[in-house]
Amino acid sequence: MVRIVMIPCDESLPLSEEEMKPGDKSEAMSNRGGDAIPSYLRAVRVKESAIEGNDILIDTTPLIRMAYPTGGQKYANTQSMAGLYAYSVSSTSQLESSCPNIRATRLAMACGCHSHRFEGDVWVGSLGYPTGQKDGCALTNLDLSASDIEFGSQYSPDLRRNIVDEMQQNKNKEVVSVSEWLGNASQKNYHDGASLAALAVAMTRADVMDSEEEDTDQDSSSSDSCSSTASSMNEKDEAIDYNQTSKVKTSPSALTETKLCLHCRGPASSLCEDCGGAYFCEEPRKCKSNGWSHQCVCSTWKIYVQRRSQLSSFPYFSGWQMPLLQEDCFSSETTYQDFLTNVIGVMTPAQPASPNGANLPSQQNWWTTELHGWSGGGSLSSKDVNPFHRVSYHDGFALKNKAWIPEERHVTKDDIDHVNAKYTEDGGASNKNVKLIQTDEHGLPILTSWEHYYRIRSLPPSSPVGLLATFPLTIYHAIQHHGTVPLTVAQMLERPLRIHVVGIEKELNFVDLFKELGFLVPENVSIDMTWIIRDDMFPENRDKRHLSLQLTTNLKLSVIAGTYGDSLNPDFDMGGPPDMIIGMNAGLFAYESWRHVVSYLHHNKNIVGVFTDYNEHSGMNCASLGGWKSANSLEINPFRQMRAMPVYCMNLPQFSNGFVYVFNEQVMDE
Repeated sequence: MVRIVMIPCDESLPLSEEEMKPGDKSEAMSNRGGDAIPSYLRAVRVKESAIEGNDILIDTTPLIRMAYPTGGQKYANTQSMAGLYAYSVSSTSQLESSCPNIRATRLAMACGCHSHRFEGDVWVGSLGYPTGQKDGCALTNLDLSASDIEFGSQYSPDLRRNIVDEMQQNKNKEVVSVSEWLGNASQKNYHDGASLAALAVAMTRADVMDSEEEDTDQDSSSSDSCSSTASSMNEKDEAIDYNQTSKVKTSPSALTETKLCLHCRGPASSLCEDCGGAYFCEEPRKCKSNGWSHQCVCSTWKIYVQRRSQLSSFPYFSGWQMPLLQEDCFSSETTYQDFLTNVIGVMTPAQPASPNGANLPSQQNWWTTELHGWSGGGSLSSKDVNPFHRVSYHDGFALKNKAWIPEERHVTKDDIDHVNAKYTEDGGASNKNVKLIQTDEHGLPILTSWEHYYRIRSLPPSSPVGLLATFPLTIYHAIQHHGTVPLTVAQMLERPLRIHVVGIEKELNFVDLFKELGFLVPENVSIDMTWIIRDDMFPENRDKRHLSLQLTTNLKLSVIAGTYGDSLNPDFDMGGPPDMIIGMNAGLFAYESWRHVVSYLHHNKNIVGVFTDYNEHSGMNCASLGGWKSANSLEINPFRQMRAMPVYCMNLPQFSNGFVYVFNEQVMDE
């Protein structure tokens, strides 16, 4: 007797458990292993209708592919190794028109299967090998209870503990906890998908090689097939681009400042009344009903939207940032352009506000790509970026008020003592032994807010440098907050901490700004930082594809062109394997090129990966690729940029380096 779970398409009906008895199986299925659920459901549907059994087709959709025991391996934990499958009556043999099954679709999203859509009643079952059995045993159906999938189907595809707690408070009822095997489903599916994609490409290449031997004409046909495979993979990835902030080459004319419907991508201004997080076309257009899958995330997005006030809170600053956090910034760059041009004067009015403008001047300061964008290296401003061109803080920040610019020097113990004494003197601490800024075991200042950074660098709250300093400060935060073990190991081996930063783009415009990282780290802590960029991002007049700079006495920067994990081997091509991999505003889930990075971290658990993302929805999906532990590490980055960014078909809070999460978190043994 095996339990399966039925998810009715009618949301007013609860999940129900059905017991599939041995007698329910077909005679053939009862004598051997295998999946008996399709036969069982077909028999049940035949009894409920006058349709012949052969005319009813049962679709089987994998939500989690099962693992297979090898080398005599036993299953100590059946559920963590078993597969999870959804069963539904095929649309070609539906007995009546079916309504969307929101809960089954939500469960698929919780498993990382974002493209699945279910209609009609859906049954969910587990398939695997009984506990304690070895290789060669019969594959069979395993028990599944409604509580195993309740949260992922009933409440939210975001399975993080804090979301469970908030849902529990919002629903005013106790919500069942999430099993770890379900929390790890997105990671498992991602790597299974990557393996299948690699196998498909390898098989296609093999066909091409065979064709070359048989017929030259067939070679071009097979080659086209390979291109088609890659294209379809890219199209699938683009369909789940939650960032809405492109890192691929984009024509400036394709950019828009119009709010877009989440379903049809046409102009829209009507927000979802329930969550306030998505735009839809108004009636009589049926975009909201046709885009019914939004209901799977609607209650979760409501939580995300409610975090806007927290994300927009920068209490230490004097108020200059407030215009950059207003509603008009949610769908337009105009306010930010005006701020840079007219408020702090780092760009002159003569410079065109649009990247389409003619006669765009050459790079003058570090703000150029902030104003005109990067567009994957396709914008006019990015083409003028030259990482070989070195500038001082004075020329890079180009701020008229010199008090707004940090000094180009190392932070010392005297600086920290001065900050703490001043803090006590100003009444910030009643006890003189209470310190605003402390140091960790490696001597790194523990900075947890922009206030800490501004005070330790003697910057007034009126300074806007944090708009750019978010980038070096985010890397510093990754090292100080998540790099204790890697740094300890590096120092034990008497070598620098090795950091690979992948996905570098606009940062090439302000290479020397990253001196801040070296200035904040004690001089006896050495760092070798390597930036990996695309081949086409080096200036055209440079033949070399490698740049090496000693930014500070303790910070060496190398810039290397290539594809991480593909044309560049992380273990050999960059001075040795990394201790940490960092990616800012990465969008791991949306871009095919990140597969190599995610796979490398998956197979090298001793390497820490730290990534940031623009919004919580994208961050959650990306963090889940590192497993449930990584998903639960997702948190607001204290060094996010202090301005709201446009996101055109959603109204989710969007900030550069807004959320941070970690793969392979390591903790020192006590």
